[in-house]
Amino acid sequence: MKTINSLFLALAALFIWSACEDDADKYYLSSLTENELIASTNNIVLTEDIAQKNVLSLAWTDRTLAINNPDFKPTNLLKTSIQVALNEDFSGTIVESTETSLSKTYNGAELNIVTNNLGVEANVATKFYFRLKGTTGNNIEPAYSNVEVINITPYELDMRFASMLDQNGTDTGMSLFSVNTDGVYKGFVGVNAWYNFLIKEANGTIWRNDNETGMPFLLTTAGDWKCWFPGVGGCYYITFDTNNKQWNGIQIPTLNVSGDIDATMEFNQTSRKWTATFNANVAGSMTIQISGTGKLYDHTCANPNDNGGYDIDDTKAKDTPMAFSGSSTALNLGETAGDITVNVPQAGECTLSIDLSNPQQWTASVEEGSVEPEPEPEEGQYLYLPGIGQGSDWTYDHKIEVYYKEEQKYAGIVDVNSQYGNYAMTLFSSGDAWDTSKMYTIANDDSESTAETGTLVNEQAKNIPAPAAGLYLFDVSLKELTYKTYAVGNNIYCYYGIEGDNNLYPIATTGTTGEYSGTITLSQDSNWGIKFYIKDDWTGAYGGSNGKLYYNSNDGIPLTAGTYTITVNLIDGTYSASNK
Repeated sequence: MKTINSLFLALAALFIWSACEDDADKYYLSSLTENELIASTNNIVLTEDIAQKNVLSLAWTDRTLAINNPDFKPTNLLKTSIQVALNEDFSGTIVESTETSLSKTYNGAELNIVTNNLGVEANVATKFYFRLKGTTGNNIEPAYSNVEVINITPYELDMRFASMLDQNGTDTGMSLFSVNTDGVYKGFVGVNAWYNFLIKEANGTIWRNDNETGMPFLLTTAGDWKCWFPGVGGCYYITFDTNNKQWNGIQIPTLNVSGDIDATMEFNQTSRKWTATFNANVAGSMTIQISGTGKLYDHTCANPNDNGGYDIDDTKAKDTPMAFSGSSTALNLGETAGDITVNVPQAGECTLSIDLSNPQQWTASVEEGSVEPEPEPEEGQYLYLPGIGQGSDWTYDHKIEVYYKEEQKYAGIVDVNSQYGNYAMTLFSSGDAWDTSKMYTIANDDSESTAETGTLVNEQAKNIPAPAAGLYLFDVSLKELTYKTYAVGNNIYCYYGIEGDNNLYPIATTGTTGEYSGTITLSQDSNWGIKFYIKDDWTGAYGGSNGKLYYNSNDGIPLTAGTYTITVNLIDGTYSASNK
């Protein structure tokens, strides 16, 4: 197996010069020519079981432009992409992706989409040809790397399902189902107010809000806008119609149970379950009805605002009956409640649960005793950053976590894209009436605080300047009333924790915001455990254990000697290390 770590090659140079009045004015542009591309394997059998696991890594050497006159510095000229084809000469269809780092990692689902877009037959091993393409300007012919040949056996795409992604393009674990495989997806989700999201079909098509009109609930595959929910969180039943390019959501505030059980149910966003505790007189079968009234939101709820965009008007949401029928193992959704039979395991306290997490099959069940709801985050566990993300409304979907409770220190990686260029910090995560005693900004007369560093005040004063769009580490002390931000680039750096080796080894971004993946090789057991740093100057240290990252931790991640595929998600605070 070829390994990425063996990549140390020299680049040849093609010199192109532009004529000037004399030799002193001549400039020479070094452009890439041959450059070896390295693949981590040459044979892959894809299955749905490994859809979310990394299956292929490609890497190449650094690419820079060199000019003989240091005063002449073209920037952003180099464009690099990975090309995939079924023919060695790359005739016919080519799948091409633009790359911004020195490696590319595919998980099983991503690679399967590439094979599908090239039209190959599922469950049949096929040769795929990969190469690197580089261009340095319109007047220079592209240069290509060597060709890597990889045998890939794809699996058949299941177009019945579509995934909900968060605003960073990360899979939320929530999915929708198309019963007729016709591009109309439906399902229940649990979301916060103003939640921003995308929908990804099994073939890789990503749907987002129409950015030409800006009207909510209208869809496109172009642009960079996100879809968003109304200013009411909780349980939504959504219909996502890719044919008519629109979606709608029915917000369900409560469900009522009648019949042999009389109860009001509560919704848990994380589990996507409705539950109610009741007392049964006897064990055995009981017949119940479940119903409620939801609010239907669609594009007719949009009102033009003074900024040239649209707001969602809650008063235009339409009352819509929501009810279940069918059997306890296969619930149906409609407007009229039907009799549902459930088995009650004991007399006494029991809990009725309606599980809506599987979009293909909704179920009802009864358990003994009461089910404790998942605890809400303890106040002070998170510091929220409303205004730091995209959108005209300030939301609480960006947060950092406490790492030194006694000193009230918080840190975390945040995808910054502030619409108005400023934000606040709060210890609360919902509500329109802000508790200013739990709010942090900068003083109204503060002229020294910047996006990178500054001094906070514990009140609602002047908003904090936001950094330019990008990925940043935020480090905040509410006790000292200070904050710092650090830009995170296309690489993070791994310290192996081996005595005598103080190097920091780069791990490249996967293209998913906040996610990095690559291969490391430990020549011996790590003495102190590996750590990750956001910069190669030892800034922003993360240790960890059991798949979770901890900022500024003294404990590294224990690994024995060997070669590992490392995947780190700085936004989620997670990591994985697979021994190859």
